[in-house]
Amino acid sequence: MVALGVITLFLTGYVLVYYAYLANHSDRDVSFFMSVSLISMVMNLCTNAGGVFGLAWLYLIIALVFAGVGFAVDAEQSVAFYRSVGPWLKTTFTNTKLIGWQILSAVLFPVGIALHFVWYGKKNEAALACGKCGAWGLLVCGILLWMILGIAL
Repeated sequence: MVALGVITLFLTGYVLVYYAYLANHSDRDVSFFMSVSLISMVMNLCTNAGGVFGLAWLYLIIALVFAGVGFAVDAEQSVAFYRSVGPWLKTTFTNTKLIGWQILSAVLFPVGIALHFVWYGKKNEAALACGKCGAWGLLVCGILLWMILGIAL
């Protein structure tokens, strides 16, 4: 059941990214789906921390239903989201000029955030890349810490 709790966390994170894309690229209002997904993620983390893994099925159902409902909300932009994943991966992982700084910034997020402020005036592209990766690293570290401490305690 612990594995189901972890899987639903990642699936709920995916649904949040999916609806964030729809919110930015569609004329439809998806704030309900984003707010329920965010609440579902926080409740899933609290449920895992409490050791009540039976509720993970509910969060899994919510995430799967919301992933499917996205096509009903805006089918054209949903297809565009899935088409944009490949080019995003290609540009992210083939940018050899910044990939080392991005990995460093994501793994050691205080360094990434510091590099963002140090390079902001001089190297704008590198500063923005390090700042984004540092922020994502901080978010992922916080969620992983919450998840691990919730499972271990």
